[in-house]
Amino acid sequence: MQTTSPQISADDCFLEVDHIFICTTKGTESVSVLEELGLYCSNQLVQHVKQGTASKIIFFENTYLEVIWIEDKHLVEQQSELTDVQTLTRVRGQRIGASPFGIGLRRKFDESKLVSHSTLYWAEWMPTKMSISFAAENLANQQEPFCFVIPDCATIKNWLDPSLTAHQQLISHPLGVRKLTSVKIIINSDKDLTDAMSVLCVNSAVVIERGESPLLELTFDEGIRKKNFDARPILPILFKC
Repeated sequence: MQTTSPQISADDCFLEVDHIFICTTKGTESVSVLEELGLYCSNQLVQHVKQGTASKIIFFENTYLEVIWIEDKHLVEQQSELTDVQTLTRVRGQRIGASPFGIGLRRKFDESKLVSHSTLYWAEWMPTKMSISFAAENLANQQEPFCFVIPDCATIKNWLDPSLTAHQQLISHPLGVRKLTSVKIIINSDKDLTDAMSVLCVNSAVVIERGESPLLELTFDEGIRKKNFDARPILPILFKC
């Protein structure tokens, strides 16, 4: 792991949501409830071998939602010691007050940075020279979603091509949703937000509100149909479209 301290600048404003994930203890049930709501889940099971986790992904035109669960607790604990990414804690989030959510961010401009005191992280699925940038203070605050900036070459915009039949299938949902237009996350904490999360809120990448329990509210297509689809109690996610 490598630590750097870039300066905060106006470029911090130019970040947008690339993808969102949720940690859960109910992998199979979670995928099933999303499919029952009318979402198409990719058939491919993603194995994060060295992290000890697995996931399923739901793709949309401009983002994706990843449902992550633990397959090897020992490996997860090892990775937590090495990287400070407390996956096990976040999986158990609803019971102990940690947020189960993570937000992957992409840069609108190549030269932007996240915040000062960031941490670079490399996983086995990444090319050797590619890494993810975390803000150290946000990583340590498990009561708020943790956020990170991913390399430009790994963003969904860089590889999703709606003109391809295979890609078009991935983003064609029986529910009819297409484009994510707003993200609200409820946290069960009275702590001040870290600088990293505050930057995202000030610049409208996400909205953070306080509540009794963690909840992810995703609005698609500006909520034009004024319909809500609730994945609770299996997953703390509310879809608005």
